[in-house]
Amino acid sequence: MAYDAPMKYGLLLLLLVASITEAQIYRTVDNDGNIVYTDVPSDNAEEIVIDITPSYTPPEITPLIVEEPLLETSQSVDDPLYKLSITSPAQNQSFQNPETIIVTVGVSPELSELRSDKLLFKLDGKPIGKPQVSSSITLVELERGSHILVVSAVDKSGNVLKRSKSVLFHVHRRSVAQ
Repeated sequence: MAYDAPMKYGLLLLLLVASITEAQIYRTVDNDGNIVYTDVPSDNAEEIVIDITPSYTPPEITPLIVEEPLLETSQSVDDPLYKLSITSPAQNQSFQNPETIIVTVGVSPELSELRSDKLLFKLDGKPIGKPQVSSSITLVELERGSHILVVSAVDKSGNVLKRSKSVLFHVHRRSVAQ
């Protein structure tokens, strides 16, 4: 008796699957002239016989390889590949009532004297002085607020060879009322 329950459910499942696979498809035309396919028979329905099971085989797609466009630069093969990083001030550093802020930059390899390469410092998008060989500069009497600093290695014509990541720093000043 213990085997009767699973056997009944197994037989019921087999009948259910068999009835689903043998579903009939009917085609009718409604009053507006539209063709309607259904599994419900009607008086004016025509039975459709499908010889094979509908399937879809997707076309073979070859992967598309997109090449990065070459950026047009004035850099020649002889241009050194500089690495620039602003070492001071640090990202998001805050200064309380500073008289001066010293900016220092790490440059690797050293600037080429033969090519007359120099560093151009920019504060809030505006150049600070002329391009220079020194890897540090002193900022004097900055207004309060947030400032963005960037340094670029430039050749003797002023073409940018390499640009550092920007550094955001903040200057806090006491109010005149205090």
